[in-house]
Amino acid sequence: MKKALLALVLGALAVVRAQPAAATTFPTLTTIYVGSGVRDSAAGPNAGSATIVNCSNVSGETASVRMLFLHANGSIAGLPTFNSVAHGSTVTLATHSVSTYVVTALNVLQIAQGVVNIESTQSGVFCNAMEIEASQQAFTAPIPLVRVNPHPGTVE
Repeated sequence: MKKALLALVLGALAVVRAQPAAATTFPTLTTIYVGSGVRDSAAGPNAGSATIVNCSNVSGETASVRMLFLHANGSIAGLPTFNSVAHGSTVTLATHSVSTYVVTALNVLQIAQGVVNIESTQSGVFCNAMEIEASQQAFTAPIPLVRVNPHPGTVE
């Protein structure tokens, strides 16, 4: 009986420990990722190369997500904001229209060696970025993102 009770208690502790940490709600849009190597060939819709960013909200709360795209010289290439990103949903943005994804297109001028700064009101927003060939269904290269304000209990 004692062994069964001990097993039950240990099992319950394991379940409690395995629960994901609650998301941090930031008082304002706060940088969560920075990525270097943003590129756009300015070839037009579904042509040339583009950078695409996907962000998924798993915070349990509605979030706002903003992506600041900068040229190599630091000037702003684009600053789109997605308000009311529901829990469980994903937003996808490309620097110009691509055939691979249904995206919000930023339609920027050419970007070479640019930067993306991703901000959110929730720590439970996770993102990735890649350079893709806009006319094909293949990506060219991932763009590493550095996590700036981590989600509690995660390591990226």
